[in-house]
Amino acid sequence: MDLFTLKTDYLSRLPVGSYRVTDYCELDVIVTKSQLGRLRYVDLTLPLGVYIEGRLLLLYDPYRREIYSTHARVDYPNEQSISTIDFLCANSRDFHDPDSSSLKSEDLYKLSSDSHWREFGLPKVQSSETFLLRLFKLLNVTSFQTVLKKSRFLTDLKGWADVTKCEYSVEHYGKWMWSNEYMMTCQLPNVSEGELLQLITMIEASDELEGFRFLIETEASILSLFILGDLKRGYGVGVFQYEID
Repeated sequence: MDLFTLKTDYLSRLPVGSYRVTDYCELDVIVTKSQLGRLRYVDLTLPLGVYIEGRLLLLYDPYRREIYSTHARVDYPNEQSISTIDFLCANSRDFHDPDSSSLKSEDLYKLSSDSHWREFGLPKVQSSETFLLRLFKLLNVTSFQTVLKKSRFLTDLKGWADVTKCEYSVEHYGKWMWSNEYMMTCQLPNVSEGELLQLITMIEASDELEGFRFLIETEASILSLFILGDLKRGYGVGVFQYEID
């Protein structure tokens, strides 16, 4: 999706009226139908909402590059969905971490050394738990993996999984029989938003967020999402790892 396509294929189909256009961050303007087509500075890496009389009329989702409309009279063209990988490459940058996070993750999760690594900045937020819940829902996070030493936190994670009745496994991990490390894998499709928020809150409180690998199934491959940095201070970074056959 680019701004030209958005204006010519979508905004031009809206009925005459006065609209509020916002990206929920910097942009927040009231414009007429004719002024919609003259919008120049719109950051399409952010969500874009178009309101009329206080009602959300159209929402652009930058993570899926899809348009959602609540206006039945607008006849939108049925476009092919654009590859998540295509969007990722266009709206992110090469990942380079001085602490070699990518190498550590490749070793820990047995990822290919030929993996592609991309990063994108995350906004400064007041509640990182609420933001991550929304991000995970937008990106359709389907499962997570983490490697932990036998601890109270691992016990708490297992307890959460038992209560939510989600499918999970905990396997002994490590080269030696006496290793006390375990890999936990948990499937999330049947977990409610409230239960997922409980999980995110537990992870945030434990300071273990950077050790989690969140998995996203796409048309081309499986994406691994790692969340690094401090979102509340504005240092948050999302890092994607993926392979293409």
